[in-house]
Amino acid sequence: MKLNKFYHKGISILSGQNMSKGISLVEVIIASSIISLSMIYIANVYGNFLKLSLENTDKVQAVFLLDEGVEALKTMRNYAWSTVATSTAGTSYYLIWQNSRWQSTTTPSTIDNKFIRKFTVANVNRDAATLNIVTSGGAVNNDTKLITIDVDWNYKNATSTKQVSFYIFNIYE
Repeated sequence: MKLNKFYHKGISILSGQNMSKGISLVEVIIASSIISLSMIYIANVYGNFLKLSLENTDKVQAVFLLDEGVEALKTMRNYAWSTVATSTAGTSYYLIWQNSRWQSTTTPSTIDNKFIRKFTVANVNRDAATLNIVTSGGAVNNDTKLITIDVDWNYKNATSTKQVSFYIFNIYE
């Protein structure tokens, strides 16, 4: 005689025995899929963070090179104002460390086989009455120069640039 069994939540109503004998194949497949998708997502996020970190490293290094360039030009000014004052306006100069001090040259130099740092010097005009710096008119002030420093590097077949401009004054002579 064959009995029809009724089940409720894995327990046979007729016998009262627990009929669950383990995890079904469907549950294993679903759990494996969830874990696999989570691992793929985490690997993708990690890859994006790594890529952004490497991009940001170049930008941070470029800013440090700009800062070093500003300090190098102040040091050159402190050593002798003529090293800054005699620079030809509009000409690109490059900083080199030579004979235990910063010097400028017109020969391009690469830093860490990646970055090129250059600076240009521009004359500054001042209003005769107020001594304020003016963009047009006024007289050329030989004791003030406008310095612009650029740091360039290649990234993904394009040139990236960071730039800073500042005035430098003859305060020692």
